[in-house]
Amino acid sequence: MNRTMMIGLAIAAAVAIISTTGTHAAKLDVKPNTQAFLLKAAGEQEAQIALSQLAAQQAKNARVKQFAEEMVVAHRRVNFEVRELATPRGVQLPAEPDDEHKRILKELSQLSGHAFDRTYLNYILRDHQNYVNEFEESMQTVEDADVLRWAHKTLPMLRAHVEEARWTKMVLHAMD
Repeated sequence: MNRTMMIGLAIAAAVAIISTTGTHAAKLDVKPNTQAFLLKAAGEQEAQIALSQLAAQQAKNARVKQFAEEMVVAHRRVNFEVRELATPRGVQLPAEPDDEHKRILKELSQLSGHAFDRTYLNYILRDHQNYVNEFEESMQTVEDADVLRWAHKTLPMLRAHVEEARWTKMVLHAMD
């Protein structure tokens, strides 16, 4: 083999080793606003998953239980997507709800029956409305095109959750 070919093979082997070990994987540069957006998004997903898992187990009303199960599935998917965006950017995301949501979980876990159903829906509705507003505001400062594209794709689903929670709450009140 000629010398050029040997050098080319050595470089190719080194690139293959580096790419399979991941030791030299390039991290994407993440700006503070994008990092804050990803952190908030992940925290909100963890909270919604935990609240809705509890509701899927404890809700008395079948419609509330179904809504909670739908929330778990949707927010797990969104959580996965946020983590897919954060990992190459080196952003460490929370693996559990924040202290405020832990307090809410504790409060909810002490309720049962219609009181549980109503309180869960009130929290979910309030949290989703606040989160949609914060999400929209934060989108204005996100510097990363991929994160912004994801946000634009995700926002309609979050808005739909607000409407679904509102509708479920109205159905629950009509049954009282």
